[in-house]
Amino acid sequence: MKIITDKKKLDKPCEPCTSIKEGLKIGNKLLKYLKEHENGVGLAANQVGINKRVCVVNVDKPMILVNPKIIGKFKKIQFLEACLSFPGSYIVTDRYENIAVNADNHERTLIFGAENLLKTVCVQHEIDHLNGFTMFDRQSKGERYGDQQQKSERFDTN
Repeated sequence: MKIITDKKKLDKPCEPCTSIKEGLKIGNKLLKYLKEHENGVGLAANQVGINKRVCVVNVDKPMILVNPKIIGKFKKIQFLEACLSFPGSYIVTDRYENIAVNADNHERTLIFGAENLLKTVCVQHEIDHLNGFTMFDRQSKGERYGDQQQKSERFDTN
């Protein structure tokens, strides 16, 4: 698998998975990629050329989301983000501190909040990829950062 770095290829919404089994198979491939390339905490299927609504987040523990949808969001915040598809770019985005997410492979609604803000933002970032949006579409009025020396201070949210 190779990371897609062409924004035009990432601007198209992904197709839903037809089964949870299909989504979990893709999700496990994505998690394997993240473990082998330890510079990110999230990955969406379209970032590696798979046009399916599957993403993974691995902040505190690995999580696969099949056909995820944000159904609630509260308390707007700003967050400094980076992305595996755009190495060297860091921007301040507008996100939410608390979100509620439904996914086909989880029986209950998932709640993400301020107690793990990196995970909360990462989930939003990955679901955005599945919807055809990148961090640049969520850019706040803040400035864009591109200095590779900031690596130690940044969070790769995917």
